Amino acid sequence: MKTVLVISATEKSRAYFLEFLRDCQYDDISSAESAAEAVARMDAREYDLCIINAPLPDADGVELALRAVRKGNSQGLLIAPEDRAEGARAAVEPAGVFVVAKPLRRAALGNAVHSMVVAHNRMSAMREQNATLLQKLEDTKHINRAKSILITGLKMSEPQAHRFIEKQAMERRITKGEVARRVISTYVINNYEE
Repeated sequence: MKTVLVISATEKSRAYFLEFLRDCQYDDISSAESAAEAVARMDAREYDLCIINAPLPDADGVELALRAVRKGNSQGLLIAPEDRAEGARAAVEPAGVFVVAKPLRRAALGNAVHSMVVAHNRMSAMREQNATLLQKLEDTKHINRAKSILITGLKMSEPQAHRFIEKQAMERRITKGEVARRVISTYVINNYEE
């Protein structure tokens, strides 16, 4: 995790979080003193971690925490007054927001930040894996369509079409998916597709 947004109403509490995060080796830290300012910052930039010290002058922090985790790959931590912590948990934990009750202890904050780092890393790995799988699926669709075009338009057999795509990929040093996209764009223009 690299970027952190701290949202807290008082200068003293923002300073506490900034000091804590710097001690944890975070150096790209932004802060906001209200939900409105935080929303503007989140709209302008993506943060890996959002720490919300509730309540804020213009919000209880629940909607802001949910907004933080809905956008991109952010992890959210909502620090709520003890009498509101359970209600906040029920509202935000299903979305993946961590909740810590006040009074806040340094060890509890450290554990929460560590847990968020672990969750962020796991989610990042899953997103990368998902993107790779989606690309493979897209390539497979293009390859199958290109084979169909080659079979129909150039009267190749399925093994010949498959070999043609593989050979072009090796010779041109590009992926089979890229060869397939080129076949599709070339032969659809020439109206060889079924």
